[in-house]
Amino acid sequence: MANKSIVLRDLRLLIDGALVPGAESVAVINPATGETLVDAPMVSRAQLDQAVAAALDVPRIWGRDEALRRQSLSQAADIVSAHVAELATILCLEIGLPYKLAEMETGAAVAFLRYRASGKASIDTIADDEKQRIYVRRIPVGVTGAILPWNAPLLIAAEKLSTAVAAGNSVVMKPSPLAPLTVLRLGMLLRDVFPSGVFNTVPGGDQLGKALVAHPKVGMISFTGSIAAGQSIMAASSPGLKRLSLELGGNDAAIVLPDVDIRKVARRLFTGAFFRTGQICAAIKRLYVHESIMSELLAEMKTVAEGTVLGDPFDPATTMGPLANRPQFERVENLVSASLAAGGKAVAGGHALDRPGNFYAPTLVVGLSDKAPLVAEEQFGPALPVLSFAKVEDAIEAANGTVYGLGGSVWTSDVEQGIDIASQLRSGTAWVNQHGIVLPHIPFGGVNLSGLGRANGAVGLDSYSELQTISVSLPPKAPVS
Repeated sequence: MANKSIVLRDLRLLIDGALVPGAESVAVINPATGETLVDAPMVSRAQLDQAVAAALDVPRIWGRDEALRRQSLSQAADIVSAHVAELATILCLEIGLPYKLAEMETGAAVAFLRYRASGKASIDTIADDEKQRIYVRRIPVGVTGAILPWNAPLLIAAEKLSTAVAAGNSVVMKPSPLAPLTVLRLGMLLRDVFPSGVFNTVPGGDQLGKALVAHPKVGMISFTGSIAAGQSIMAASSPGLKRLSLELGGNDAAIVLPDVDIRKVARRLFTGAFFRTGQICAAIKRLYVHESIMSELLAEMKTVAEGTVLGDPFDPATTMGPLANRPQFERVENLVSASLAAGGKAVAGGHALDRPGNFYAPTLVVGLSDKAPLVAEEQFGPALPVLSFAKVEDAIEAANGTVYGLGGSVWTSDVEQGIDIASQLRSGTAWVNQHGIVLPHIPFGGVNLSGLGRANGAVGLDSYSELQTISVSLPPKAPVS
């Protein structure tokens, strides 16, 4: 790992290829200690306008030279790979991610950059005969406003940046004021990789986000965050008919059939729910277990929960860190408290740790109905409601009984039955005997209120592109004499 004091020194914004101080600042809190890490620079509205103007002024060759863009992404991947320790250290400090997982996130960011660097824009041939030639090509949207959440800032920054750049766009990226540090450092590291104006970092709060969405020169908004914010973005972007890519979280259900090997799946289910302290959109957030194995599975998962080590993210023994910020800690604490007051029972956890920081014990709650807030809402933290079912049809109905629709999974020894049940889930992704697998080449996104469009894979690139049809009438061939 890198020196903790050095990695936070003199963080700057990247605007129009220059590293500049912010017009304002905000205190970033270490979630493991509750202490202020640093006052991070934030942009003013004037600096946002400057960043958008620079992104708009990128030479047209950028959108036409695919080889240059791929070379730039490859170079960016090399630079991030060479700074894993530094970036992982910042992730640990600002969101409380255990260092091993922070290294994983940095490695995943490299993978996204390399994936887009190795890809090639496709051209769809519709007709090619003696009379006509018709094909569809991908062209840039223009300026992409990328708005990031606080839970996985480096990974999501790499995904949005790499896809936008691969499509020939320029990027104005707004990290969350709760977790701006890693993205600021990323901008500093990549300063000389892209032409001036292609990549700009503009951290700020909600008002800055609204200004970015409403900016008349921004052609696309790529957003990851809450349903309410996504709905506001969709409404605010409608006058300009901006292109949108919205990933709005989920309330993923996992259905466990009675034929599973309980000891084998217990730890995997726990990981699916509590990985990264449960603060990922594609975590298991509701667990439906067949009544015949409910007690035994709960006992196994309780053992895993009680063996979890919460502590200093830099301690190699730590397996779970704190919640990333105080508002999210309080949300989880309130949801669990309300569930217990309403008759739910905590089989494991159910309480905060008596120590500084945002530490909350991994919690398993039973005795709730589908209407209980911990079940119906996205808790986004280390608290999992576990419910039983007698008929698989009832479990499917319950899993689909939500406004969300990001992911879901089925756990069974009968793979074909698992596939059949998975195909009945109303979700953007349905996994069988696994959960939350998100990779650069696999399309990812939600249905219902979980989002609009898809990230990753070829379809993800299309989300950042306009489709242009070229239709050519060919002259008649001269008759052969």
